[in-house]
Amino acid sequence: MCYRPPQAEIAAAEAAGPKMKDCPECGASQPLTAKACSECGYKFPPMKLNKTAGPGGPASPAPKAPDAPAAPSAPNPPSAPKPPLS
Repeated sequence: MCYRPPQAEIAAAEAAGPKMKDCPECGASQPLTAKACSECGYKFPPMKLNKTAGPGGPASPAPKAPDAPAAPSAPNPPSAPKPPLS
């Protein structure tokens, strides 16, 4: 099965700089998006993308959605009648 990284990952990698990386095991030059070395089979760790908003610096985290109001609680069911005291 062939793996194709998401387009955003490819675009970020291309914008970040060099398009090749060296395998730490055998030194073979590999495409930046390679998941494993084609020479020795070394598995590269997942790519970490920079989450920047452009020249302004890092992007701020997404705003948190407000908590939903609590659902009303169900009324207590009526209790069984108590027997008369003798």
